[in-house]
Amino acid sequence: LRNGDEGERVPFTIAGPNVQNGEIDVIFQIVGVTTRKLAALSVGDSITDLCGPLGKPSDIPTLGTGEKAVIIGGGVGTAVAYPTLKSFAANGIPTDVIAGFRTADLTILEPEMRPLADNLYITLGNELVTDKLRALLDSGANYRYILAIGPVPMMSAVSKIGKEYNIHTVVSLNPIMVDGTGMCGCCRVTVNGKIKFACIEGPEFDADGVDFAELTARNRTYN
Repeated sequence: LRNGDEGERVPFTIAGPNVQNGEIDVIFQIVGVTTRKLAALSVGDSITDLCGPLGKPSDIPTLGTGEKAVIIGGGVGTAVAYPTLKSFAANGIPTDVIAGFRTADLTILEPEMRPLADNLYITLGNELVTDKLRALLDSGANYRYILAIGPVPMMSAVSKIGKEYNIHTVVSLNPIMVDGTGMCGCCRVTVNGKIKFACIEGPEFDADGVDFAELTARNRTYN
């Protein structure tokens, strides 16, 4: 979406659609000029333009009897985890959620997710979501599908755990995106040795094939 004729284009996840009313929900954190302007809008105000949906929809996993999915959200990545959880629940996929936040006051969507998840685990501060995931696996959780959404180091660590336990692991990548149509090339990532554009070919990819070291280096070039 773009807010103002001179505004930058910023990609957001559709947190929830209301098809009957022609409405969508967008969840954002105030971190820069554009999100500050969005937060300053009042009821009845308008944004300049909106384009979407872009990219590919999330896959709905097929699980066997007694098998479960687990969605892992880190920080604002939980805003992406929420609509996926809603979709999984609507399709009868038993799903646990592990959501990690730096502090308790940054926790979001706990009341919305708790009735949809089989189990919702909140981690804070130095308690890592990866430690919680490993503990649950070691205690017998039968996860056969992992979806990780959040900071690159967290997704990389979850990917390694998924590989260690032979679990199909998917990551929702968040490289810099400018136009959302693949034209600018900023969001390119390497998956299985091939260049992919996260905005149109993602954002979700099988974790095993992602070059996380390159993704980390590319994101740092924009600092």
